Amino acid sequence: MLHALLTRRLALCLLLFSACVPFSAPLPAARVKFLVSADGLYRVSAAQLRDAGVALDGLDPAALQLLRGDRAIAIRVVGEGNDLAIEFYGQASDSPYSAFNVYWLTWDAPRGKRMREITVLPARDTPQRTFQDTLRVTQPTLYVPQAASAGAPWFWQSLSAPMTTTIPLTLVSGQSAPARARVELWGSTLDAVAPDHHVIVLFNDTRVADETWDGQGAHVVDAPIPPGVLRAGANTLRLIAPGDTRANADVVLLRSIEITYTRALTARDDALTFEVGPGNYRIEGFSQEDVDLFDITEPDDPGRVANARGAAGALTFQSDAPRRWLALTPNARRRVARIVPLQATDLRATDRQADYVVITSPVFFDALEPLVQWRERHGLRVRVVTTDEIYDEFGYGAESPHAIRAFLDYAYHRWASPAPRFALLVGKASYDYRDYLNAPNKNLLPTYLLSTLHLNQAGSDHWYVASADDVAQMAIGRLPAKTPAQLMTLIAKIVTYESAKGDAAWRRRALFVADDQDAAFETMSERLIGALAPETEALRVYLRTPAALAATRQALLEQWNRGARIVTYAGHGAIESWAAGPLFDSNDVGALSNGERLPFLFTPTCLDGFFYHPQQDSLTEQLLARKDGGIIAGLVPTGLSLTPAQEKLGLALFDALFRARAGTIGEAIVHAKRALNPDDATEREVIDTFTLLGDPALRWATGEASQGVDAF
Repeated sequence: MLHALLTRRLALCLLLFSACVPFSAPLPAARVKFLVSADGLYRVSAAQLRDAGVALDGLDPAALQLLRGDRAIAIRVVGEGNDLAIEFYGQASDSPYSAFNVYWLTWDAPRGKRMREITVLPARDTPQRTFQDTLRVTQPTLYVPQAASAGAPWFWQSLSAPMTTTIPLTLVSGQSAPARARVELWGSTLDAVAPDHHVIVLFNDTRVADETWDGQGAHVVDAPIPPGVLRAGANTLRLIAPGDTRANADVVLLRSIEITYTRALTARDDALTFEVGPGNYRIEGFSQEDVDLFDITEPDDPGRVANARGAAGALTFQSDAPRRWLALTPNARRRVARIVPLQATDLRATDRQADYVVITSPVFFDALEPLVQWRERHGLRVRVVTTDEIYDEFGYGAESPHAIRAFLDYAYHRWASPAPRFALLVGKASYDYRDYLNAPNKNLLPTYLLSTLHLNQAGSDHWYVASADDVAQMAIGRLPAKTPAQLMTLIAKIVTYESAKGDAAWRRRALFVADDQDAAFETMSERLIGALAPETEALRVYLRTPAALAATRQALLEQWNRGARIVTYAGHGAIESWAAGPLFDSNDVGALSNGERLPFLFTPTCLDGFFYHPQQDSLTEQLLARKDGGIIAGLVPTGLSLTPAQEKLGLALFDALFRARAGTIGEAIVHAKRALNPDDATEREVIDTFTLLGDPALRWATGEASQGVDAF
């Protein structure tokens, strides 16, 4: 009966999930990718292509084709052989996951898409010398996920009234005509009084807006700038939060500023992008007479004006309709940020098979070899895949967690049977995908940020293997290493743990720690103790009063150092600490000396598995990386959740570990999550955010044959 039910669920899962997660179509085999970071006209020379491994001898220029995703991009091909050059209009990335847009150059098309050659009429009468331009400025340096809609958590700065901030703005060739300022804000605080917020906007010391509003959420100040106020070059915009609303707190977040103004048709650095309606125009300021003009109204299909003529550093022409144009000299062509040759893979081959799929940042590829050998020695068929390979084959070259999810689903459904059981992610993650902060913790292998009941952007590795009905297709875990040396430490701990005898006395102990802030924490702990195997000894370290903090911490350290098979903490938590005081935090990790007596950690709390912070390591990561002790792995939260749902997960987990005798940690977690209801928001939050930091194939019953649980 159970087997039939699981079979039906998996069949439904396959049907629905395959329909809602499309597989990206494979690109041609002959290709290199261009990485582009800004809008502009790009030129790639034959020498650059040769350096990237493109064999130009005998190559038919007509076969060159440029793609962005599955869309053909018009290019201009000049010359051939050693004199060949390719020009195209590239656009900046609009992805939250990468600062680079990716264009693929292939050379096996019958005929690639070419840039149109167009003509314009010469200017008549007196040409216009100005146009309307918009300068948009922002500096994403403040991450406030709870104050933003999903996918837009980045702000420039916070104004906590009373406060004034002055922002310099450079308006190239600005004219003293009327203009507009658009300031995008977010009301962060909420009070019983109305209004909550008051902001005054000054432009060059002229008051242009004075607005009050109520509540939390987006607010846009759209204000006219009188003639004569704006000037060419340096300007300032001042935001004043006077703090006179009588609210207990008036905090406003600044996202961006836009200034729409009249600008002279004057090139800067021998280039000018401008949008105009029908009429006659004159562009000046070029350092040479050789000026090209491109119609970039359709940026993927631009047109080059064949009859553009420059003279005396200027260009005149007639626009027949509203269009966006780019005028520039040859020296103003841009260079692509990088040219990367294709790494051919067999990831789409349907005869591939693996039990254990390792997805890694390329920097860890060599350091993984001892773990690969260890898993193969114990009967698992292992496949190691780099993120670059996955991005190229399943994301059109662009960095994205969606490509990783598509690959894992493809491997599960399309590779030869039996499907993979385990997925191991190797590398640190960061919510700062685009490295705005230039912080020490880089995004080596991303997690997916999703919106949960209590946190707007919570990291979820479960999302990578979730099917349409939230059943995990395989067990997943992460080794959040930052360096190859750190990864080697984690691997050494795994091998040592699984090599040890399974009947050691410390493996028959379970340590339970509870906070004193809510009676529910001790109650949960006692219920989990009731789910232990009969031969397991429960050790209790409960914080009963704040006065007992120091003694309780000392007892916790002593019991941890004695060794236990599992450590459970129930209570309030933060990224680097447990309980108020705190009871246990990053400063205490150095006091652990449990050596090879490494527990599995389960923490029904909040945030102590927050492995994707760009500037600090979560408590669990520090415990995992500890060389002389710490933990072997942990099922820990990346977000916020409620005690009843946490307890339900814990009871199901303990049932898998101590009653069903799960063969591996990862399979026990799959079993436990399937006991929760994904249609209940509080339980769905736990499913999504409780993450295994550790190897999902870690053998729980060390020294015994892997029995597994009915999880797949």
